[in-house]
Amino acid sequence: MFKARFLLILLLSACSQRPNVFIPPEPFEIEDGTRFIVIGDWGRRGNAKQQAVANAMAFTADLYPIDFILTTGDNFYNWGVRSTHDKHWEESFEFVYSENSLHVPWYASLGNHDHYGRVDAQIDYTMNSDRWNMPAKYYTQSITAEDSTEILLIITDTPSLIKESNGYQKQYVWLKSTLQNSTADWNIVIGHHPIRTGGKHGENQKLVQKLKPIFDNNNVLVYFTGHDHDLQFLKDENVHHIISGGGSSTRNVKKTKYTLFKKSSLGFVFCSISKNELHLYFVDEMAHLLYSYTIEK
Repeated sequence: MFKARFLLILLLSACSQRPNVFIPPEPFEIEDGTRFIVIGDWGRRGNAKQQAVANAMAFTADLYPIDFILTTGDNFYNWGVRSTHDKHWEESFEFVYSENSLHVPWYASLGNHDHYGRVDAQIDYTMNSDRWNMPAKYYTQSITAEDSTEILLIITDTPSLIKESNGYQKQYVWLKSTLQNSTADWNIVIGHHPIRTGGKHGENQKLVQKLKPIFDNNNVLVYFTGHDHDLQFLKDENVHHIISGGGSSTRNVKKTKYTLFKKSSLGFVFCSISKNELHLYFVDEMAHLLYSYTIEK
C-alpha cells in the first residue's frame, strides 16, 4: 500500500512539472518602432515555468517580429555554466527558445548566479552561437534603426560593482565615459541589480550611492534590471527603472513611493522604440498584457 501511494505521489508531482497548455490570447496592439524583448532570471533547464514564458515570448514575437532580446542576468541557475559545452546551453537556452521568432541577437548581461560559474564560458559562447552575444563582462552595442534612430545598449556587470571585486572602479570610469561621449538618441543601461525596487532583495545601497549619481548626472532615462523575480516599473526623478525578472520563477513584491506598476508574475517586457518614444508592455506567461507605459524624450 505504501509503495502504491508513493508511486502515485511521484506521478502527480511529475505531471505538475509539465508546461501549462498555451492558449493563444487575443493579441494586444504594439506601436511601430524597433522592437525587442527584455527577459531576466530565466535559465532553469527548461522547467515548466521557464517554458511557459518562452512560449509567450515566441507567440508575441511571431505576431510582432523583434530585432533583438536583452537579458538582465541570472541566465543559468543555480551555479552558472562550467564551459561552452555545459548541458545548460541546450537545456536552458537553445532548446527552450527554439522558435524562429526568437532567433535574433541576444545581448546578455551577468547576474550573481552567473558569477558562481565560469563567466568566461558565457563570454566564449559568443563565438559558438549565431545569436548569443556577450563579448565581455560589460560592453556596449550600437543599433541603428530603420528610421535612423541611434540606440546605445550599455550592458553592465552589477555583481562586480556590488562585490567591489578587482577592477570594479574601472567599470564606473568606463560607464561615465560611455555616457558622456555617447551621441545616441537613446542610452539604455542594462544590469542585473535594481537601484529602486519593491522586491524581496530590497535596494542595494552601494548602487544607490554610486550608480544612481552617474545616471542622474548623465541624463539616463532607462535602466533595465532583474534579480527580483517579478515585473516592476518605478520612476525616480528622471530615471525609469524597469525590472524584468519573471523569466522562470516569482517572488512577492510590494509597493514603494517610486512604484508605478508591480506584479508578482512570470513574464517579460516587450518594447518598441522610436526617435522620441519608448513603449513598454509588461506581458505574463500566457501572453496577456498586464500593463503598458510610454516614455517620451
